[in-house]
Amino acid sequence: MATPSVRALCLCALGLLLITAGCMQSEPETAAPAPETPDLPEPGSHISNETLVAFVESAVAYAHANGKEKALAEFSNPNGSFVQGELYIYAYDFNNVALAHPVNPEKIGVSRMDELDAFGNPYTRQFIDAAKNGSGFVRFYYINPAHNRTVESKLGYVMKVDEDWWLGSGVYTGPAPTPVQTDAATIPDLTGNWTASMTGYEGSTGFTDYSTVTMAMTISEQHGRIFSGYTVFTENGTETRTAIAGVIGRDGRTLSTAEQGGGYCLGEVVGPDEIELVYLQDGEQYGVAIDSLKRV
Repeated sequence: MATPSVRALCLCALGLLLITAGCMQSEPETAAPAPETPDLPEPGSHISNETLVAFVESAVAYAHANGKEKALAEFSNPNGSFVQGELYIYAYDFNNVALAHPVNPEKIGVSRMDELDAFGNPYTRQFIDAAKNGSGFVRFYYINPAHNRTVESKLGYVMKVDEDWWLGSGVYTGPAPTPVQTDAATIPDLTGNWTASMTGYEGSTGFTDYSTVTMAMTISEQHGRIFSGYTVFTENGTETRTAIAGVIGRDGRTLSTAEQGGGYCLGEVVGPDEIELVYLQDGEQYGVAIDSLKRV
């Protein structure tokens, strides 16, 4: 039989064990860390091309799932789910009429078909060309409101929703290249008459050298880097005259023209008496052509 002192010692040890066990049972369990959810980068940080593409794709999926009316309302909401830092969704039809814009709501209902970027590039038409192909990137130069409205390089990504409209978004990627300064002495004088030889491709007929067609261009008026005039195409004795307007790039060499009734050209002043224009026509009667013009 155990002595009283040994029994007391055993009871004391048992009490300590019970107290220790109680302390361990009352201690709360450590919670498992919550899974991380990927967030878009903060404004001003680098946004990858993959993030940009995924953002536009998610907007297209939303439009397909919720319908056009609800989607346009959401895309135009500056506090909506498709305004995330620098990224936001804009919507246009294939006449480049704005359907939704959370940052510039005054643009809704306005056609931006002939709008040029800060360097004179017809970037809105390039958006349409990319969207008609399903999707694509467009590099352009635009003011950045977050950086005191300075012109910066911007990468846009657009994607077709259906045959009637498309969505896009974009990210600024850094300072625009420093433009070459031009003055009146370096801006070429393009006024006068020009004749052209042409090669091209038409969707309905294929490759062609336009052997039965002659082209002439007259630039009748020029104010600085902006000019206007008309082209005349003659085929089998029939003349077709089309009004044009154009702009010379800041480098004094590149140029762009727009034609009445549709179509536009990107080009280069090769020399004082030579211009090369690359004509682009989208739509059902799509086609391209290279026009090599010589001053008459």
